[in-house]
Amino acid sequence: MAKRPSKQQLIWAATVGVVLADSSIVTLALPDVLAEYDATVFGVSWVLTAYNIVLAATILPMVRFARRRPERLWAVGIMAFAGASLACALASGPATLIVARCVQALGGAAVVAGAIELLARDLGSHRKAARMWGAVGTLGLAIGPAIGGVLTEVLSWQSIFLLQVPLLALVPLALKPPLGLPERGPEGPNEAAPEFALGLISAGLTAALFLLVVLLTEGWGLSPIAAAAVVTVIPVATILVNRLEPPPLGSWIWAMAGAIAVSGGLLALGVLPGASADLTLLPQILIGAGLAMVLPVLTAAAVDVNDPDGSRAASTIAARHAGIVVGILLLTPLLNTQLTDQQQAGTDAVTSLLLDAPLSPETKVRIASEFDDALDDADGRLPEVGPPFDSVRAAAPPDEATAITDLEGGVTEQLERAATHAFSLPFMGAALLAALALVPIGLLIRSHGHEGPDRNRPKEDPTPVHPPPPYP
Repeated sequence: MAKRPSKQQLIWAATVGVVLADSSIVTLALPDVLAEYDATVFGVSWVLTAYNIVLAATILPMVRFARRRPERLWAVGIMAFAGASLACALASGPATLIVARCVQALGGAAVVAGAIELLARDLGSHRKAARMWGAVGTLGLAIGPAIGGVLTEVLSWQSIFLLQVPLLALVPLALKPPLGLPERGPEGPNEAAPEFALGLISAGLTAALFLLVVLLTEGWGLSPIAAAAVVTVIPVATILVNRLEPPPLGSWIWAMAGAIAVSGGLLALGVLPGASADLTLLPQILIGAGLAMVLPVLTAAAVDVNDPDGSRAASTIAARHAGIVVGILLLTPLLNTQLTDQQQAGTDAVTSLLLDAPLSPETKVRIASEFDDALDDADGRLPEVGPPFDSVRAAAPPDEATAITDLEGGVTEQLERAATHAFSLPFMGAALLAALALVPIGLLIRSHGHEGPDRNRPKEDPTPVHPPPPYP
């Protein structure tokens, strides 16, 4: 019977989940941040990008500090992360918020590096530790947007960061006497294929965690809490499929199927036939199931090959977040270009509807003027339809009320269609990035056969015949 995790192990793993969730938790808050700071989609995307860049760049250097005093690094990281979270909540502008997010990521890297090493020492090896923090990290990454959306709707986007400050209370609860070193991992030739595959999957995942929620809120007008309910499909599918074990033979085939599922789900989002949240559910199920299939196998592969000092565990996290950065930097400019093109197409369609509407010339001119003002206020984004028509409806003759309502419905439909088309090409680009992960997975199959990691060795790591030398 498997031994239940200790309180300290659960706390260490949970902090890894919180840090990794923070790479995506603000996604559904971005529309509110966008409105409060009057920024552009590309500009506000740096709230995500900056965090992931710093986390990806600093996690490996933090590992070297973690080898000496992991409990001290973890505690200091928690304090820095919590302090920076408070600064994020109090940020007076986008620049201040982005700087605070960089500091938060630096503290987060220390938390993750320290927690991974503490788990490895407590469990005996990095391979065993990866099963715990890997599952929690995947769940945190997937469920982050939904949590952020609920908090944004019920409280405010600032509450996302304020609720992370009490993490400080975990520090005294997780202190333990100094632990012995974990056993050394396997030695062999270096292989970067698992990390490359993880990076490509994460780059594609950007569409599910960033583009989809922007489409739901900015394109289709859903509230943050409604959008959060929609995107919970991904973590639910991830949790359910994660409970399944890969087949006894062929876990690489399991990983390939996962990459294909992620890519297929993203491609399906790129060819949506209409502006309906229901149409996104099946693609999200594919994405969530694919994540549960591919991420654990790739993480296990990384720590199973040439990992004597345990640094490959952190390299998988660096690869994931580097992939998110690549995805955002590649796809967000493409989205901006598509939004500009589709905004013009939507405006032309609205003009045609307005000219054909059974309204007086005065009402048409008033609607056109209000709509132009809404376009200016949108600053390159798709405009809100309700306020211009509400203003006109209040001043129009009563007999035109029905025609105005019909016109508003037609305009809303045209703009939603334009938004759906604007996101189509970015989703397809994300699907291509995820599909490219099949290349490094194929190289791993070629070099290791179809059985995949954990298949050629017993479940419990063998004890080395000689004491492990201290880490450098």
